[in-house]
Amino acid sequence: MINLDKVPGEGIGAANAIPDLEVVQFWNKIITDDLSYVLTGSPYFLPNNNEIFIENFDNYIKSSKLNNLIGLDEYKYRSFVHGSCQAFDSFWMRHNNKRFRCFKGEFFYHQANWKKYHKWCYLEDDRISSEDVVVISLPFSDYCKEHPKMRDILGECEMFDVPVLIDCAYYVIARDINFDFTEYDNIEEITFSLSKGFHSATRLRAGIRYSKKYHDDNIDIMNEWNQYSHLSAYLGSKLLTHFPEDYVMNKFRDKQLKFCKENNLVPSDCVPFAFGGEEYKQFNRGTEVNRVCLSYLIGDKL
Repeated sequence: MINLDKVPGEGIGAANAIPDLEVVQFWNKIITDDLSYVLTGSPYFLPNNNEIFIENFDNYIKSSKLNNLIGLDEYKYRSFVHGSCQAFDSFWMRHNNKRFRCFKGEFFYHQANWKKYHKWCYLEDDRISSEDVVVISLPFSDYCKEHPKMRDILGECEMFDVPVLIDCAYYVIARDINFDFTEYDNIEEITFSLSKGFHSATRLRAGIRYSKKYHDDNIDIMNEWNQYSHLSAYLGSKLLTHFPEDYVMNKFRDKQLKFCKENNLVPSDCVPFAFGGEEYKQFNRGTEVNRVCLSYLIGDKL
């Protein structure tokens, strides 16, 4: 079993980006004059950093050679978000009178908020009804691949006209994700984030929301008013144009496979994660797998 004392921070039960010396060197080389201009330059002459970020992230997502998403172009309204969580918050606000649904093992942020402010129920515990809204991660948070029941649930959502949000926060660390969004009319929006893909990018809180409709909500308004983090959008764009598509998977996949073989773990399709046996049951998140995070075990020594 992994020596848990050697894993810093939240340990192997967390979901951290892999420590990466190349990314650290990138951060260290960011030109301070550019950053100063982003922070202090006249707002009337600043570039539209949100639009530049969106274009760069969109290109990055579509350039993957390890994954294939069809239909993103159907989502005409694209906005900079301060991480996927801002998109979640807006989705919940828009559907606040509904019952919220997710699979067991989903990103805990949802349940942690729903239990205080909303009606909610796991998808495994009741059938879909017209009074529901659904959130599903792709890759699924606990399985690190498409959830085996995802398409069945999406089919039911089509039958009952249930709005769906797809969270693709793990897409930048994944392989073998193949999905066609055009097959399902009720997917309202799709979110992506940089946080898991690049060391320290979680501090940026930078992501993109694809939506079929113009919502005129907090996200759309703040993008239009230029009241978003210009610094995060600027640095996120620099990351996306500096590192190639599928960067983290290509760099760390062999280390992941080697570590798993040496420690009797099953590698997942998201490179920072693996699955352990009963000795890791303390990290179980409600499904039949025990997902563990290898980021600090296979990453560079910083």
